[in-house]
Amino acid sequence: MPMTQNTTQEHLILLAYGELNDEERKMAESAMAGNPELRNFYQSVLQSKQLLNTIKENPHPTTLSIISEHSHDSHTEAV
Repeated sequence: MPMTQNTTQEHLILLAYGELNDEERKMAESAMAGNPELRNFYQSVLQSKQLLNTIKENPHPTTLSIISEHSHDSHTEAV
């Protein structure tokens, strides 16, 4: 993604996830150095990313039961 345009929030999200090349990363970091609003947005992206990484969701037991029953029924029909 060429960054000839202004650094956008999308660029900062990509930066947070390590998806920019070296040139793009340097441009985004430079843009943040002179813009507190971009820095604040980037910090909120990093915090959100950290919170999302802590979520540990497990499927509801009923969901597992339905999948298991469907799998068993499918196997029985195939035999």
